[in-house]
Amino acid sequence: MTTDQKEETVMIVTDDTKKTSGRTQPGLHAGHQEGEGLDGIRARRNLLAGYWAGSLIGFVGDDLGRYARDLHEVDHAVAGDSDVIARLSRDLSLAGHKFSKADIEAALRRFHVQALKDTGCTE
Repeated sequence: MTTDQKEETVMIVTDDTKKTSGRTQPGLHAGHQEGEGLDGIRARRNLLAGYWAGSLIGFVGDDLGRYARDLHEVDHAVAGDSDVIARLSRDLSLAGHKFSKADIEAALRRFHVQALKDTGCTE
């Protein structure tokens, strides 16, 4: 997969107008915030990452939403991003996608920026 293809995939998932199985993806609209402050931004970032990875893995509809929420729950295992990165790396690899740790970290940074924009927050 080329860098352009990876970036294109990210844009598909973060675009609020995209739909999965004919329905808008839940939890991805600016009006819906998981919480306030940095915890809410982090939760939104994790959901965006979950929708991105889940769609690459092949999940659709309710299964895609469930995967995104499950990924967010993984983030509570240890401080920092290592738990989320490990889960994404494992799941994407099992689905046949080759993403380096640096690729996943870059995607998480892009999703963080998107979450900031979506919620109108600044750090």
